[in-house]
Amino acid sequence: MLIESRVTSHESRNQGFTLLEVMVAVALMGVIMTLVWTSSSQTFRSKERTEARDAVFHSAQVALRKIADDVSAAFLTKRSTTTTATAAAGGEAAAGGETTKMAAYKSFFIGQDRGDQDALRFTSLAHVRLIKNAKECDQTRIAYEVVASEEEPNRFNVMRREQPWLADTDEVGGSPFALLEGVLTFNLEYYDERKKEWVKEWNTDQIDWRDRLPLAVRVSAVFPDPDGGDQTIPVSTATTLAMSAGTID
Repeated sequence: MLIESRVTSHESRNQGFTLLEVMVAVALMGVIMTLVWTSSSQTFRSKERTEARDAVFHSAQVALRKIADDVSAAFLTKRSTTTTATAAAGGEAAAGGETTKMAAYKSFFIGQDRGDQDALRFTSLAHVRLIKNAKECDQTRIAYEVVASEEEPNRFNVMRREQPWLADTDEVGGSPFALLEGVLTFNLEYYDERKKEWVKEWNTDQIDWRDRLPLAVRVSAVFPDPDGGDQTIPVSTATTLAMSAGTID
């Protein structure tokens, strides 16, 4: 009887798991894997959202810093003129001929209120010479304007143009560069020291602002939230203009 009992006990230990035990183990494993996957996916989504927002803040910070650097170095000068002699009636530029004064170059600061897509062009001392012995100096013409994005509907790109020399016009050519991409709004405000208030426009070609720069400029932009929906990310900065006291003689 003792031998038979030992054999029976040994055989029962070699039978393994029952089907019910296996099913319970699989179910528990499934629950555990589901919990792990849910926790991991939430962590990954949070990481992606954080990185997307960081990318927006970083690009905005770099762009607004560049705009602030350009604007803070804005300047105005007395209008430069050159004198040319015209020919007298006899066909020669004699002493009695008439003289004409022509503008050699023009400095300006023109900010335009265009709703949520403002524009600004101005003369600045912020030019950086990148080519050795290039016939350039610090003086430059800079323009910021907003254009519709070709890739994303209802979004806009803030374009920067620069021409590293002055001319007799307030227009700014040059190749455009997208400084800010995918913005919803781009607004500029100018602090008028005489009125003690922020204004939406500034134009040194008009009598109210002739030969006068704003004391400060405030730049603000609104980005869509990378998560989608109606949430937005507003960013802004302000800078003073070192030469707002008056024109340079």
